[in-house]
Amino acid sequence: MKMNRVFLVLGFVLIMALYSDAQPKAVAPTECCFEFFTGKIPPQNILEVKKTDSQCPQQGFIVTTPKFPRLCVHEVTIELKA
Repeated sequence: MKMNRVFLVLGFVLIMALYSDAQPKAVAPTECCFEFFTGKIPPQNILEVKKTDSQCPQQGFIVTTPKFPRLCVHEVTIELKA
């Protein structure tokens, strides 16, 4: 009789596990760019540069300027005058 109860409980646990809607929480990247600015940004206007998350479909940089808080660019090149 005890074995019947054990199998009954295990059967219920198995059914609950198979039909459970629980899924692991998906971690989505927060800093991604999908459209990129192609113009030039004067170096004196750049306040901050952050690289996009490594899980983003396209890699790039997020540039902050006084006028634009979030500009996405493919690459950051700063020309220094001698």
